[in-house]
Amino acid sequence: MKHPATTCLTGRLLSAISMFTSAWGLALALSSTSCTTTGEPNSASFASVTIQNRSPEEIIQATAQVFGADGWRGGMSGPGQMIFEKEASRGTTLAREGVVGTFYGAQTMNRVRAEIISLAGEGYRLQCKAYLITGGSDPFFQEEKPLTNIRSAPYQSLLNKVAEKLK
Repeated sequence: MKHPATTCLTGRLLSAISMFTSAWGLALALSSTSCTTTGEPNSASFASVTIQNRSPEEIIQATAQVFGADGWRGGMSGPGQMIFEKEASRGTTLAREGVVGTFYGAQTMNRVRAEIISLAGEGYRLQCKAYLITGGSDPFFQEEKPLTNIRSAPYQSLLNKVAEKLK
């Protein structure tokens, strides 16, 4: 027969573990959902700006200039769509590709997919989503991992520069 103090301690320990895992489960569930309160589509929740009184061609040109000045390469990928790429930091490459892969020259890339959305007479929304690309330069082996909304600040800053340039 177990001692009553041991049973009580075991019960408390199991209760604490249960509360801990429940709290982590709730935190994980809340962090993995994408919420917007602005009424914008999910794709606009990462980074976006509204631009008035400019044509899509002017927006594309300004976007290419701003991203180019920040070290990004790329351009048009379709009607109203652009793709820009830039090498990720050495630390990001090390974390994504591993020590051996980084030693042998593997490079993680940052990719931004931007698009221009017409707002029915209210101008245009320039929006983007950013990704980390691993797996080398061959598109067959590449893996595209979207960045979470919490990491959108540098991309929102770039889009704000585009909007400022077009004022």
